[in-house]
Amino acid sequence: MSRPKRWGWCLLHACLLSGAGCSSAGRLDGPGERPFSHASPAPALGADSLRAAAVEPAPRAQAAKAAAAKPAAAKPLAPPYDLAADIEARRQRAIEQLGPSTDVELVEGTFVVAAPGGKRALASAIDVTRRALSAYFNGRFDKRPTRAISVYLFPTASPYEAFCKESDGAACISPYGFYAYADRRIVMNVGPGIGTLTHELIHPLVESDFPNAPDWINEGIASLFEHFYFSAPGEIHGSKNWRHPRLAQALRSKTERNEASLPTLFGLSDQAFRGEREDLNYASARFLCQWLDQKQLLWPFYQRWRDNYENDRSGAQAFAAVVGETPAEADSEWTQWVLRL
Repeated sequence: MSRPKRWGWCLLHACLLSGAGCSSAGRLDGPGERPFSHASPAPALGADSLRAAAVEPAPRAQAAKAAAAKPAAAKPLAPPYDLAADIEARRQRAIEQLGPSTDVELVEGTFVVAAPGGKRALASAIDVTRRALSAYFNGRFDKRPTRAISVYLFPTASPYEAFCKESDGAACISPYGFYAYADRRIVMNVGPGIGTLTHELIHPLVESDFPNAPDWINEGIASLFEHFYFSAPGEIHGSKNWRHPRLAQALRSKTERNEASLPTLFGLSDQAFRGEREDLNYASARFLCQWLDQKQLLWPFYQRWRDNYENDRSGAQAFAAVVGETPAEADSEWTQWVLRL
């Protein structure tokens, strides 16, 4: 699960405040024009005066022309992002938030992994983080994150919930873990199992590698690795998990069968994906990814869609090119495969 992206109100506020207001008496209607006023007309000018006025523009008009010709002052550039400084700041912040006994390790160059209570208590979780990221970067995701990401690994629910309340002033949005986009931080309760960690690690990778990815493929890939196995160094795959009964129920249902279909999945907007059938949509996306992964087609499909997204917003073209069938044509085979699991 990823925490919803936080869009600030400050852009709208700035737009509303950026228009400069001027009184009518101080407005210049154009270069060389007099400001509007209700004063009496000026006396008539003689020929010499007219010639002088034609040669020498009015002082206010000259000032207006000079102001128009003057280039606008350049805005100061924001300092470039410093990865090393960010990593160090995150290391120090983790120790401040989690305590002096916190062990902090850097994994794959950008993941700042913090274990409250020391490495020994969470050695297996840190090892899984390292092995999973190694596999994810092995021919799966091409573009690595360029900014640091914090990973907080709590051994049980109690310190996990306490951290959320202290840092966010509210309960954790999930009992297992989440990724906070705005903070680039994964927060995990690894007590119930390590599968949520391998799920949440996917989100910052998709964010960097395929920033336009629809929610259903982002969450589908992440959910695939909720129940995973390492078949070899650098290789990770998903297997059947707790989401299967919900999908199987819908596939056997007369009322929900159409909602649990590949054409429906490929047509989901982000809003619809997270609508009233979110649990079913997660299950459909997850088991499509597992089906493709077993055929060794998941990553060719993902990469083709990523690279041609502007011309293939739904991903249906990439699917047809890789699988050899449209989502509608492949739906029957996929359904039978799901029901046999």
